[in-house]
Formats: sequence, structure tokens, C-alpha cells
Amino acid sequence: MTPSLRLLLLTGAVWAAMLVACGDSSADIPLIPGGVSNPGPCTVDQDCPDPSLFICNTALSRCEPACRTREDCGAARRGGYALSMCDNGVLGCQCDMQRCVVAVCATDVECGVDQVCRNGACVLPPPSNLAASCQVTPDVVVGTAGATVSFGVWVQDASGQPVVPREGVEWGALSEAVEGSGSGTRAVFVLGEPGGLEDAVEVRVGTARCRARVAVLPREVAPGGLRVLVVDELTGRPVSGAAVAISTSEGVGRGLGLTGADGTTWVPAAGDVGVSVFHPDYGYLTLARHSMRDGGRDLRFTLRRNPLDASGGVRAEFTGTGMGNAAAPTLQLGVTGLSVPGLFSELSLESLLGVEREVELNVGSAQRLSLPAAAAVWLQGTEPPSVSSPGVAGTCDRSLTGVVDPEASILAGLCGTRVAWALTGSMSLAELPLASLAPGADPLLVLGRMLPLSTRYFSSVTRDAAFSLVPTPGLDTGAPDVAAVEYAQGVTHDFEGVRLAFPFAVKVPALPRYQGTYLDRAYVLSTVAVPGRGLVPLGLGAAANVSPADPNTDADSPLGRPGVVSVRMAPAHHGLEGQPYRLLVGAVSRSARDDATAGFASSFVVADLPGLAFDPAGERPVEPPTGFLPIPEAVAYNFHAAPVGDLAGRQLIADVEAPATLLRVIFTNREGRRWTVLASPDDARKGLRVPSPPEGFADRTYFGDHLGTRALLRAELLQVVGRDARDALGPSRLVSAEGPGLEHVGDLTRAASVLDVGRPEVSWLYPELEGQRLSRGSAIRVKVSGFRPGADGRVRVTMLGATDCAGTVLVADTPVASTQGELELQLPKDCSGLGVSLVAALEDAQGELLVPPVVATRGVDIP
Repeated sequence: MTPSLRLLLLTGAVWAAMLVACGDSSADIPLIPGGVSNPGPCTVDQDCPDPSLFICNTALSRCEPACRTREDCGAARRGGYALSMCDNGVLGCQCDMQRCVVAVCATDVECGVDQVCRNGACVLPPPSNLAASCQVTPDVVVGTAGATVSFGVWVQDASGQPVVPREGVEWGALSEAVEGSGSGTRAVFVLGEPGGLEDAVEVRVGTARCRARVAVLPREVAPGGLRVLVVDELTGRPVSGAAVAISTSEGVGRGLGLTGADGTTWVPAAGDVGVSVFHPDYGYLTLARHSMRDGGRDLRFTLRRNPLDASGGVRAEFTGTGMGNAAAPTLQLGVTGLSVPGLFSELSLESLLGVEREVELNVGSAQRLSLPAAAAVWLQGTEPPSVSSPGVAGTCDRSLTGVVDPEASILAGLCGTRVAWALTGSMSLAELPLASLAPGADPLLVLGRMLPLSTRYFSSVTRDAAFSLVPTPGLDTGAPDVAAVEYAQGVTHDFEGVRLAFPFAVKVPALPRYQGTYLDRAYVLSTVAVPGRGLVPLGLGAAANVSPADPNTDADSPLGRPGVVSVRMAPAHHGLEGQPYRLLVGAVSRSARDDATAGFASSFVVADLPGLAFDPAGERPVEPPTGFLPIPEAVAYNFHAAPVGDLAGRQLIADVEAPATLLRVIFTNREGRRWTVLASPDDARKGLRVPSPPEGFADRTYFGDHLGTRALLRAELLQVVGRDARDALGPSRLVSAEGPGLEHVGDLTRAASVLDVGRPEVSWLYPELEGQRLSRGSAIRVKVSGFRPGADGRVRVTMLGATDCAGTVLVADTPVASTQGELELQLPKDCSGLGVSLVAALEDAQGELLVPPVVATRGVDIP
């Protein structure tokens, strides 16, 4: 099982344990109102004063207000049993899961003319003089004259709490570097006169003032070559010292330039070329083919820092956790994280939820659970443990403790600011379903099915969560240990934040296939897209695809309709109001969990939500505007410089089709450092060459170990469109200085499919130990991963140093029955010797050893 998938399942296991049996905790449900005496314990609804207005909570043996429609919650219907919470305020109550619960707003429109929606409630708009400080995003922009840039502002009060002003926000230009003005929380400016980095945009909110710096490049580019601008994807700062290499269609180098302090360089080029950018602190990036005739001579590359070079994030603590019922001990849980910037498809769960660790839960007897660092479980009345959420480098200011020079910390990649989020809930300990933790269960699926059935789960966010990062221990040895880093900054989450008050349905497109079988799980993650911060999860839904395994999800979701998934989410809150909602509909295959020889396949589509609807019956399901892309299975790369089989040296070929517009092939070495190759589907089908890196730069297509083995391989197929959905965006358009920019690919991607191929590996299961004694004719066993015996080739075991049978070769291509990736071979009965070497290696379908070689050696004695 891959570490990412294991984390996914473990996180879901705890959530599922909390959700499966209980539905709602009843701690906040009012008892019989209106001064009517409680009739005492009940066993059926008829024991209550009015069975049409009450139900019997058999778990607590008490009558509680109930409803079938929203009208059942109002005083006109309830009469003497009126609920004051439902008759006061603008929103009233909703009938949610047969319970009258206070309605939650999602937009200002729902609150009328005089009020606004903040934190899910209708309140008076904040006065402009409440603003004490602000930040502009992006705070640094480098671009070519004539480009348009959209700026936004985040506002805080004197205590640092977020403020979303309705009025009193004014924008203006401070220099000739930009042209424009505006009002409101966002404004668009046009880059004007060329010049160096300077304060150019100012926004005024009450007495608060904040600015953005802008550098403008001239439109003219010297003839005979390309101008390449390199900037940090998450901060907008120019990257100096980056090597920009030009290569031919054969991958041969033809020119090299080094970016200066402004992030630019000019390199000679003509015709169709490959353009690559290398920097030791960032992921390498290659545009496989660029036509100077069609794509222009002014390019803009965005790089992201190496993800494991520095580590850090925030510690999260929960307050207000005294909920529950004394007669029914309550188990409480919180899952936290930091917002996800950039392209959603490349996120690993380790970076979202942290590394796995063991925790002990005393539920009558001590139970040990394996949880990611971002998940916590505790009993009501006990101290909730703090958890940690890892983050990636970005921007910060002097409000971050220990930061004296924010710009120096930003340029060094040692700080960041994201949105800290949490999803919380509780259940009766007596109803803890241990079966949900059983091996083989899919707890994340259980979570996604059950979450829409409950009104007792909440969202909490801290919009401006700043944190520091430090160099990751062990990086210099090739074994980065992110778990050894202590997080200095903390955030506090209210356990009962804003309720997940919006149930609705999503129509899942026809599921794609992987290795001839339909993907068997679908998940819907509901988010709010926060400019400059990334995606913030606000809810979830899920369904299986096993009965039958066909293009539609099963009809076992709460709605009972095939192809439709129930979702429950919270509105944007605590400073995120007004930002766009976005649904990520993902399909995955469980084969990677059960079969180490298979890659991890997934496919996503994106649906933008203009608003949230209360639609528990799923009468108006949200339908994504596009279908799933096929899994990019037919991707082949020759890691060797010389031809191997049908592939030329360092040649990449991928049989991918429209409507995809972009292929990303990502190599990752053992230090987590990447090399991303961008290509159009047409160019990928024809084949392209990955150039060798310039002298002094490590070749990240290799793992970086002493054996010279291949790096991890990942293929992503994307459908990227412009603001007009008919405007297909390929790699050259995205990299062009006149295009939308690679930093906006996450916002512009409508669909993505991913295959984590990993890398082929072979290891010894038996003999288990070096120097172990074996009997003649013993069975030996090896395990392979990232390699399919039979389809991809065979396992070859060569015996060296044995008497009478030195050089004997054993082969196997069929896994042992009931196992995945384990193969068994039989030693010859007439072979013996001391110090015999058993060399296991992988060979391709033609019987040739893989290049680079994939081997594992075990020394044994065979008397």
C-alpha cells in the first residue's frame, strides 16, 4: 500500500468509527418547549405530546422536537410547542434530518438589504473603521507591459481577526507601473510603464493601508531568441540564478542562460525548441516543445520550491469541547489541515494531513490507533490532544513570531500563510462500531456515506494562519525526516464552529476504467477557493461502484440513486465569505491498496458552485460541466541515454487523447525533488525527448541512490480551459507571457486524471536474513511493486557462487495465489555452496533486464 493511500484510509477509519452508528448527538436539541411538562421516558413516538411534532429519541428515552417540512418548525404550525430559536431572526429554521435546526446563510442576499452573512448568520455589516490592518494578494507581481492582474485584499481588526467589509474599500495606482482603480475587495489593474520592483498598487480600508509591489518588463524582446521570466509560483517573487536551457527536438542542448535579480534571461533560439528551467531549490520544469512562430518569444515560467527541503506548519488545538450527555460518554474527533495551493491533482496526503503516528485511546481498555498527525480522537471531559498540520512555503509578515525581516524569510522559503481548517464531530461511546476499523474495510467510503445523514458536524477555519519552516532533518543523507520537526505556531479551532448545514446531491459522470476495470470509488470534496491561499475543505460525500461494477456509482448512497452522491458542507465563513465554491469530484481505484504491482489511478472533475442549496432530497443535483478523463496508462519513458526497445534515449511517448489539453509527467527522487515535463497530447503521441540537465544539476529522472535506479514516475492528464470554456489551453499558451500563467492552472483545470506509476522495485521475503542457511531445493520468495509480473515482464533470479550450478537462472511471472506482487521460485535440488548470492532482477516482456537495472541480492549458505 502506498503511504498516501494508507493515510487516506486511516483518517477515514477514525471518522467512520465516529459516524457509522449514531447519526446525531442530542446534546443541543431542545426538550419539549412552551412550558409543557415532560411526559417522562418514551419508547415510541406515540408517548410524546404530538407524534406529528415530536419523535422519541430511543437512545436517550426522551421526546424531542421533530419535523417533516420546514413549516413544521414555525410557530404557526407548532402552536403551544413553538421553538423560539425558529421564530426569531431572519433565517428561521430548516427541517434537516427530521430535526428543526437554525438555518445557516451562505450569501448576503439571504440576509436582506440591511444585513450581511458572516459565519453563517445574518448580522449588521462591519463598519469600515473596524479595519486595523490588511494585506494585498498577490503582494508582488512581475509581468510584461499590457498584462492584466487581479488583486484582492485581506482585512483584519485590531485583534487580528478577519473582517470582510461590504463597503469602504478603495483601490488606486501609486506609480506609472500600473493603470486602474476600483472599489470592493477585488480590483483589476493593467501593467503599464516598464521598471523595476516598486510600490505600485494601494488599497485603503478605513484607516488601514496596504500595498503591492510591481515590476514591469518591456514588450519588446531582442530578436533571435527567447526572453524567459522565472518566478516563484506561490509568492510571485522573481527567481534569480535559474538556468534556462534550450534544446532541440532530439533533446540536444543549444543554448543556456542564467536569470538575474529580475528573474529574466535571454537565450538564443529559433524554430521549434524545448525550454527547461533548472534551480537546485525548486522543481525543474521542461516545456517539451515550443514553437517560436506560434507561441511567441516571451515566456513566463513558475517554479515551486522542493517540498521536503523545509518543513513546518501549525499546531491545532480545540476549544469548547464540553458537549455530549453525561449518561452517554462521548467520543470526539477533529481532523485539521492547511489550505491547498496550486493544482489539486498533485497533492499528496502526507503534505495535507501529515505523517502517520500511533495514539492511545482508553475506551474501557487501551486501544492503539494509527492516525496522521492532523487527526485527533479523545473522550469528552478529557484534554483534547493537539495535532499538527504541515504547510508549504509562501508569504508572511511581521506578525509571525520570530520573523524580523519578512522578505528575507519569504525569499529563503522559511515561512508561509494559509487557511487552517478543521472538521469536527462527536458520537456516543456506546455506539462505537469497531467493525469500521476492521482490516479490509473502506472507512473513508463509510464517512462519505454517513456524513450527509448527520446535522452534528462542524467546520472551523482560521483564515490567516502564518507559520515558519526549518530545513528538514536528514535531507543531506537522502532520508528527510519531516516527523522530527516541531511546529512553533499554533491555531485554535472552536469544536462547534459553523454547522455543515447544506445537504445536496452531485451527479457523478460516467466512471473511467483502469486496467480494463471501472474505478470503484467516487468522492466529492466540497471546498471554497481562496485566492493566494488555495482550496479549503468544507464537506464531503462518497459512493462505491461494486454492485454492479459499471460506469455509475452504486445506489447505496443516502439518496438510493445510481450515479448520484449525497454531500453535506458548511458555507464559507470566518473571513472566507464571498470567495467561490468549488466541488472536486474524484474517482479512484482501490487496486493500489490491495495490489502493490498496480499504480494508483485517480480521475477528477471540477464543478464551480454559484451558491449553496439546501436540497436534502437531491431534487436538483449538481452536474459537473465535463466528464472524467481516461487514466493515462499508455505512458512509456526510456530512462537510459541509449535506445532501449522501441524508445530512443530519454524518449517519452504517451498515447493520450482529447479533450485533454496538457500532459504533465513528473519524476521525483528520494529527496522529494521533482522534474516536471509539460507537453501537448499531440506532441506526447509523437514522442519527445527529455534533455539532460546542465552540468552541476542532478538528474532527477533518477532516484539518487548509489544503484542509479529510476525515479518515481507520475503522469497527469489535464483539461485546462480559459475563462471561456471553449478556449482550450495547451502548454505553450500557459507559459506565454500573454497567457493566463502556470500559477493559475489549478483554477483553470476542469478535469484531471492521474496515474502514480511509482517505480519498479524487487525485495526479498525469503530468505529473510543475509547469510541465512537454506536447504537444497528450497522455495524462495520475492516481492515486487510498481511492476506487473506477466504484463510488464518477469522476475529473474541468478545464482552466483554455487557448486555445480553457478549461473543458474530461475524465472517467474505469476504471483503466488491469493497474494499480490509475491512470486515464488524453487532452487535446484542439486545446487549447494557457501556464500551463494541470489540476485533477483526484473526483466521486460522481451526478456531483457530493465534499464536502469532493478535488483536485490541475498547471500545464503546451501550446505
